[in-house]
Amino acid sequence: MGDIFAAVDLTTVTAFVVATGVLVIGIAMAFKGIDLGKRGVKKA
Repeated sequence: MGDIFAAVDLTTVTAFVVATGVLVIGIAMAFKGIDLGKRGVKKA
């Protein structure tokens, strides 16, 4: 068990988790921007 944990580099895992989080937040913001754009067009 110790060998498995020693083999996994936490900096790589951390970088992956951060990159995935940024991607998910970016996609959510893109959809939010589209919704706000539609709302602005309807009011105009």
